[in-house]
Amino acid sequence: MKILNMITLLLGALLMNSIAHAAGQQELSVWLNNVVKQHPRLQAVQADVDKAEAERRAADQPLFNPEIEFEYESTDVDTKTAGITQTIDWSDKRSAQTRLADFSWQHSINELAFQQQQLSAEVLLALASYRASIESQQIAAKRMASMATFINIAKQRYDAGDLTEVDLSLAQLASSEASFQLADAEAALIANKQALFVLLGDDSDKALMKLPFIENVPGAQKQAVDNIDVLLDSLPQMKLARARMDIARAGIKLRQREQQPDPTIGIKAGKEGDESLTNITFSMPLFVRNNFSAEVDAANAQLIQRQREAIDIRRLLAAKLKTATQTLALNRRAWAQWQAVGSHSLLQQESLLERLWKVGELSTADYLVQLKQSLDTQASAIEHKTQLWQSWTQWLIASGEINQWITSNDVAITNNAAQSDDGE
Repeated sequence: MKILNMITLLLGALLMNSIAHAAGQQELSVWLNNVVKQHPRLQAVQADVDKAEAERRAADQPLFNPEIEFEYESTDVDTKTAGITQTIDWSDKRSAQTRLADFSWQHSINELAFQQQQLSAEVLLALASYRASIESQQIAAKRMASMATFINIAKQRYDAGDLTEVDLSLAQLASSEASFQLADAEAALIANKQALFVLLGDDSDKALMKLPFIENVPGAQKQAVDNIDVLLDSLPQMKLARARMDIARAGIKLRQREQQPDPTIGIKAGKEGDESLTNITFSMPLFVRNNFSAEVDAANAQLIQRQREAIDIRRLLAAKLKTATQTLALNRRAWAQWQAVGSHSLLQQESLLERLWKVGELSTADYLVQLKQSLDTQASAIEHKTQLWQSWTQWLIASGEINQWITSNDVAITNNAAQSDDGE
């Protein structure tokens, strides 16, 4: 019966942990989406999409409106006429113009998706850097506290004659260095905090309290690319490049149709004295002085430019994907080694160093060197954790997976209240 109860409690705990885990993941997604949607940069791009949609509707309207004309002439015989003229879109410039506007609208939608992805990555990196700077400040504060304790003990041992003046000077210098490092860490924290709040648009304590806390480095996931060509084609940057090529092609078609003149037909009716008057007119521009061939040549050159740009962008994207994949793999291995061996050994070393120094089995210089190495290793671990998050985010961008990861990746998130800058 006891075993059954224990199993029930264990399953309940696992279920609660899973629920809390899912709630935290949803919270990160909601928080990130809110930040991105409210950012002025994305709102500006959204306004551009709305503009392109309006231009798309405008392009689908008829090019020429009819003109109505009234004429009255009073001489020996009064003449009164009324007429209407209409210019005809003989070469169907309207459809070419509409097609161009359609591609421009699609380009603005792709730009919106690209900017949303880039902004999401910026916010994630800024959040990771801010959290890392908090941990770095904690390490620096811990170093300062350790040095303060060390100085007090060193002075006592110096007064008792157990420590030389050289050792005491070393301790004081180490304390000064710890003070400088704490100042640097606090300055970095302020800079990273402001960089995050530039993206958030809110630097109040309330906004700070609502920041999600990313506890775990992303776990290993499948990173193999089955078809790199398909993946590259699906990236927002390539979609933008293709949209620019489509715009250029549509521009050529429109310039070609603009080389063809549009005729104007009119009809008038009226009275000339007592006699009825009817007048039919037809006019056609003659493109003899300017046949608009230069505009077509310019449009062709722009298409070539867009094609070459797309080739260059594709090469850059392929290189970024390869670099991001390899960098992420390296950082993963280093972090796994640290978690397996380094973190546990470091905790044991700190307590051991202090005991050896107090009993005189370790010189002051050796103690300071090894303590510094221990604390530097902790700081390096924090820096590498940030690099892992950065390389992970860069891979998400390079592979186009960032939006999917935000909503589905298995990451432990909590909404713990952030501590003050002095005790973070």
